[in-house]
Amino acid sequence: MDVKDGGQRPFGGPVVSLPDKVERYGYYNTEFEVFLRSELTGGQYFMIRQRRMRAEDAPPFHLHTREDEIWIVNSGRFRFWIGGESLATATTYDVGPGGVVYGPRNVPHTFQSIDGAGDVSLLWNPAAAQSYFLGVGEAETREDFEHLDRLEAVGVRVLDRAPVNGA
Repeated sequence: MDVKDGGQRPFGGPVVSLPDKVERYGYYNTEFEVFLRSELTGGQYFMIRQRRMRAEDAPPFHLHTREDEIWIVNSGRFRFWIGGESLATATTYDVGPGGVVYGPRNVPHTFQSIDGAGDVSLLWNPAAAQSYFLGVGEAETREDFEHLDRLEAVGVRVLDRAPVNGA
């Protein structure tokens, strides 16, 4: 990331983030790239890209109390569960390359790569979840339920398990 104007502004200065210069973080048993950090956007945005997302990398059904979330599907196919009180009562949407999904705060959701080769960019506003994503680190498997206190600290409430095989 390159900050073109590091002046103190309420929403940060301009940022140019190029794919070959992004920070990479181990996240459970995957990796993501950081394109925008909260510190550079006045706390307004946190943006990552997760490539080669597998079905088992899906997060549990949850909601954010402090931020909105946007997904941009770069390649692959994803299933989104939005609304309701559980996976069983949520509305599902299948989204392919070029699709954009907006999840406002306090609306339950999750998503899963349904072809096992998903590439998705995620943007949060404001950037409350950044500390969670950058702090999880690497692990053999995804274990969100071991971090419920850390998720609650950033305004994320887990409501149900992660989807398994698209359901």
